[in-house]
Amino acid sequence: MVKMKINKIERKILKIIYINNLQGKKSTSNIQRYLDIEKKEIDRNITKMKTMSLIKQVKKNYILTDKGRKNIIIVFTGGVYDIIHPGHIHTLKKSKEEGDVLIVSIARDDRVKKIKGRKPINNENRRSILVSAIRYVDYTLIGNKGDIFRIVKKIKPDVITIGYDQKHQLSKLRELVKSNNLRIKIKKLDSPIPHIKSSHLRKEYKSKSN
Repeated sequence: MVKMKINKIERKILKIIYINNLQGKKSTSNIQRYLDIEKKEIDRNITKMKTMSLIKQVKKNYILTDKGRKNIIIVFTGGVYDIIHPGHIHTLKKSKEEGDVLIVSIARDDRVKKIKGRKPINNENRRSILVSAIRYVDYTLIGNKGDIFRIVKKIKPDVITIGYDQKHQLSKLRELVKSNNLRIKIKKLDSPIPHIKSSHLRKEYKSKSN
């Protein structure tokens, strides 16, 4: 499906409606809160977008159509984010530069314990709140308990970014994308400060405390 030529306001409205739909909130009552423009200007753009079949209206709610979804780029990334540090900020900033909407999956507490052999300092809900407050992040969700790829299949992002300190097997991830008939760009990010990691900060803090 070919992307249509849309203006900045229309793109922002598509992004807000996409996130609303993802949350199960189809109302556009929050659009004016995110856009510093008058309501009549928002209404004019929405009317145009309905005519272009980018969105459809059901009662007072608006839903993104397949055509509308094709006109925004969704970026997906994930991690623990237990101790937020400059490396995380760099990764999230670079991830957001890959598209229009950045969705971040927060690793569940049980998975953190399984991978790292310890419980996180902040539980999954607190970590989600912390990451949500970062300016580059549009939406956070907590990962699945079982199949961690289930979220990817639900969201169907256009891009998946892998942090510089994440030990994902890229070949395995590409196989999962292919086996699920998804077309997703996978990008491994670098960092100007690769030596900064949460595990190192945790050890440093412990040594100073002792």
